[in-house]
Amino acid sequence: MDVRASYCTAPPLTADLTHEAWRAAPPHTLDRLWNGTPAPTVLSTTARLLWTASHLWLGFECGYAELDVDAPEQVDSATERVALWDRDVCEAFVRSPREPRPDSYKEFEVAPTGQWCDLAIHTPRVDVDWRWNSGMETAAAIDETARVFRAVMRLPFVAFGGAPAAGEVWAVNLFRIGRVDGARQYLSYAPTGTRTPDFHVPACFVPLVFEGAGPRLPGTTYGTISG
Repeated sequence: MDVRASYCTAPPLTADLTHEAWRAAPPHTLDRLWNGTPAPTVLSTTARLLWTASHLWLGFECGYAELDVDAPEQVDSATERVALWDRDVCEAFVRSPREPRPDSYKEFEVAPTGQWCDLAIHTPRVDVDWRWNSGMETAAAIDETARVFRAVMRLPFVAFGGAPAAGEVWAVNLFRIGRVDGARQYLSYAPTGTRTPDFHVPACFVPLVFEGAGPRLPGTTYGTISG
């Protein structure tokens, strides 16, 4: 199991995932709960990843039964929404080879409203930088007729200490929190297998492979890490 990001010319920062760059990227299906059991089919969730010389992009397409989001007057995508994980949200935990510890990584979240949250995790649940600012940007749209929302995150590589090269391998896990009949559902691309829902298990990260004709420096060996 791995996750593959396709090198591309940057698409517009919108929630329109029909752009040719998104269509060309391989889909990654989140069809399991954190404990490995099948997720409710109404919460069908697909993630696609892109990269450019300057950014990592993640696009989520999510079916829903009901939405738990902030009221429109509370939504301000220009500022961080702390504790976004208390609502419906899509998440990506990303570890680059430049992290100082094997259990250090960056956490990114986007809501169906486009609200966002980012954290630098130095040690899960012990040492967390709540004030860290990655410079991430988002776009989102809710299709109430189809009962689908789409959400995009654009993450600058400077937030990771530098950009990857083509063929470089980082580590990642992808998540979603949704609801069915009022009950919270915790979806995980690579299940964490904890007794109670917990996404913060870096040992369960999977390889994030940067594919395509992106930048590559001749004669250089690039960092490779595994989950």
